[in-house]
Amino acid sequence: MRKSPVILGRLAVLGMLLTVLNGCIDEPAVRTAAAPATELMAALYGSDDTQSLTADAIRTLLAEPLRPGLEAHIVDDPDGQMLVVSARLDLLHPRLLGSKLDAPEGVIPEDMLRDDALALLIGSGFVSELMALTPLGLLQIDGEVVSRIQRHGYTRVLGIGENRLGVVDHLQYERGLFDSALQAGPGVIEAGNLDISPRDMERQPYFRALVGTCGDEALFVASLTPMHLHAVGVALLRYAAGNGMECDEVVNLAGDREALMALRFADGRVLFIGNPRTSRAAVLALESSTLGDVDLLGGDELE
Repeated sequence: MRKSPVILGRLAVLGMLLTVLNGCIDEPAVRTAAAPATELMAALYGSDDTQSLTADAIRTLLAEPLRPGLEAHIVDDPDGQMLVVSARLDLLHPRLLGSKLDAPEGVIPEDMLRDDALALLIGSGFVSELMALTPLGLLQIDGEVVSRIQRHGYTRVLGIGENRLGVVDHLQYERGLFDSALQAGPGVIEAGNLDISPRDMERQPYFRALVGTCGDEALFVASLTPMHLHAVGVALLRYAAGNGMECDEVVNLAGDREALMALRFADGRVLFIGNPRTSRAAVLALESSTLGDVDLLGGDELE
């Protein structure tokens, strides 16, 4: 007996649905939503064991010399604590690393620590909740546009060039302006003034990673406790004024479990804040002179 066109059509639709469902089962696992992180995840790499650290232990460590061109302090605020690193861009070369069209798997931060040229690492870029390595908005690496700019997304673009960083409004960005670029936000300081509403203090605090441009220097910030962006901005303006710095732009680069920072000491050890094994769509690195690949990953990996 011949089947009617209606029955055939329904069977075709059913087959398509089964194919989609089977495809969903075969999809790789992605990060799922979870409650905001509340505990500091920090470790010291480079000794016989990977040592877990508290904020007080980090404060003690910062008395030791860092890689040339870096200076770091812990800033205490009623809203929380943050690690603030100033970097001389005449001594350190900024690079944006991450997903590319021929390598969409991103980068794993802990693996990058084997390269002794790495002086600092911060990130990561914003990604879709369901597709954790799909960038939200612009991602351009070494001239290659991995993800196009979103005109209705985050309003700032962090640009990376030869020994320079810049932050521009996303509507003013042009492809040739920087070698690499990342859409980020919100802007916390713009043109030297606080650019985030006090209403932010009514929202959920998160762990943060931020980048600021201050003339020939740059600021890199990782909160050691969940913090509000408004409080971070106020504290950074106070920090800059107290240290003779004029920071024109500070932009939020990551929040919650996506936030990370790695900071290298002069003896090669690395302070790592955040989850070291989660693959990231984009991270910003500062590199000093290339000294070759050195295995600094003593001890067990972090969970």
